[in-house]
Amino acid sequence: MNKFIARAVLGVAVLGVTGCASIMSGKEQQISVNSNVRGATVLINGAEVGKTPFIGKVSKPKNGEGNVITLRADGYDEKTVAVETTIEPTFWVNILTGGPFGSTTDYSSGAMYKLGDGNFNIDLTKSGK
Repeated sequence: MNKFIARAVLGVAVLGVTGCASIMSGKEQQISVNSNVRGATVLINGAEVGKTPFIGKVSKPKNGEGNVITLRADGYDEKTVAVETTIEPTFWVNILTGGPFGSTTDYSSGAMYKLGDGNFNIDLTKSGK
């Protein structure tokens, strides 16, 4: 019985010190970017991550601000859209359960944020229109 109690206390302590969002959803998020132009270059915050249709993991923002997706394709105008950033629901679990250390871990790692619903449809227009 003492081993069980010791393990339970250790488990609660570990959960209290680590971030729930960090554990549950991590520092990356899978997103998909689709366009009316197949093979358009996809950039996240200026860094090229692939071509449309794109499905892959991208780093979550550490500050929750300034996230943009840009599409580029020959013969089309470049288009940049702001990404709505929300807070992961698991982040609030840390606050409610009294986990200030876990909450700060989630905040500092960016795991507390979520990039919209993760599905982005961006249409490009032909150059010169």
